[in-house]
Amino acid sequence: MKDRGMHILKNLDAYIAGALFAVTMVLVIMNVFTRYIFNFVIAWSEELATSCFVYTVFIGAAWCLRTRQHVGVDLLVERLPLRAREVVHLLTDSVILALNSYITYLAVLFMRSSKAKTMPIMKISVNYLYAALLIGFGLMAIYSLVHCIEDVKKMTAKGKEA
Repeated sequence: MKDRGMHILKNLDAYIAGALFAVTMVLVIMNVFTRYIFNFVIAWSEELATSCFVYTVFIGAAWCLRTRQHVGVDLLVERLPLRAREVVHLLTDSVILALNSYITYLAVLFMRSSKAKTMPIMKISVNYLYAALLIGFGLMAIYSLVHCIEDVKKMTAKGKEA
């Protein structure tokens, strides 16, 4: 039981993204069903489905970064010597860290500038939707930092062995 709890905690981002995707699918199917069968539209479901999908995308992107599942072209990198490969991985992770940190900062500015706006149907602040940017890129910045630390540890461990 404890192992299962740790597994869920370690993969919380994946579970949240999956649950939000399931909610998105249910809302879309429900709205299609009610629209074509009963000629009735559930107005708020479209905004909620869109919001859930946005969260799915950004939290899912963070999970992909954490597990290194993003698509990459490593044809040239894999042909480099081991030490050069490690340096390229560190440089790549550092650039990703810098970009994700900057976009997280921009997300904060964006949320500050749009705090008065509301969603037209649900009448809630659009910042609840825009928080997906902050959460997604914030997580990606944290995961990028972890990758950079792991890269440095690998490089120093290999240096000590030699």
